Amino acid sequence: MSVKKYDITYLTTDSIREGVGSSQVLPLITSLAETGFRVNLMTFEKQPPESGIRGNLKALGVNWDIHSFGDRGSIAGVGRLREIFRGIPETGVIHARSDIPAVAAIFSRQAPVLWDVRGLWSDQKAFTENNTVKRKLYKAARILEFYAANNSQAMSTLTHKIVPEIEKRNGRIPELRIVVPTTVDLTRFNLSMKIPPQFTGLYSGTYNRYYDLGLSSSFVSAFRALSGGEVHWARPKESPQLALNAGESKIFLATQLEMSKVIPNYAYGMAVCNTSAGPSLKGAVPTKIAEFLACGRPVVINEGLGDFDELLSEYKAGVIIGDKKSNVEEKAEELLRLLHDPETPNRCRELAEKIFDMRIGVSRYIQVYRELLI
Repeated sequence: MSVKKYDITYLTTDSIREGVGSSQVLPLITSLAETGFRVNLMTFEKQPPESGIRGNLKALGVNWDIHSFGDRGSIAGVGRLREIFRGIPETGVIHARSDIPAVAAIFSRQAPVLWDVRGLWSDQKAFTENNTVKRKLYKAARILEFYAANNSQAMSTLTHKIVPEIEKRNGRIPELRIVVPTTVDLTRFNLSMKIPPQFTGLYSGTYNRYYDLGLSSSFVSAFRALSGGEVHWARPKESPQLALNAGESKIFLATQLEMSKVIPNYAYGMAVCNTSAGPSLKGAVPTKIAEFLACGRPVVINEGLGDFDELLSEYKAGVIIGDKKSNVEEKAEELLRLLHDPETPNRCRELAEKIFDMRIGVSRYIQVYRELLI
């Protein structure tokens, strides 16, 4: 058997400098290289990458194949699929993050493909798109999910609940499968036992139509009436919105790398998604939730979000509100009780350590890589 140039090629259309690229992709690639894997990373950057990141990856032996993201939208996505297909080198395993990279990897026939589902991509994009024509194009792009489900050699999902949904939608799924939720570096996001007495809440990161900001605002109003606590928004530079209009009284810029220092200054986090988003909710795990929990902060979320209904109830680590505004006063009282409970930070951290620890996620990926490399 000929020796491949790389052990693992990681494909993603995300930018390393933003959101999930910074919080999820970069730490995984770093861990893999430190473990001894020869890694090729292909990303699509919206801005020229920082020399520091480039230098750090090069020092670890990672080959970073940088492409320009270009335009947004489904048509531009076809162009990215073509670029990925043409750029895949000789490699032992291909880790394809989401549907477009997975289909490009399968077409290339270069190596076994791990389809990293990351939620139901076409459903999420169609739901958040305002343009009718683009929405229809995203719905049509569900064919990519079907092709990935039926032709990948392995599959990873963010939640357990989404697995039967993917199988029902596509007829079959790979037999080799793992669940790796959005993870967090627990060496960066440290437990903070002291909840600030002002009970100020925090929106963090980007928000779009996938989030129910109307319901969020109703909850914030109910909690403010009960406790006097405000809510702020830590806004990333890449956010197209300048304001959420969801009850926030303060907005400030913060990068993902700064969030480990920002979150301990707040009492709780907000991540209420739109319950009308359909089946894709079963596969969603917003990164911000894991970061709040790691710092010992309870979260306010919607029902039906990933595996969180059971997890938050078991650990008493947050509040789950329905899609109606009628129970926000009751849920505000529930949050206030959690914030007065001195053991809440410990329970939140325990949940993060058991489910969202990045080291556990990396070890699960490595196990699958090694099975595919045999």
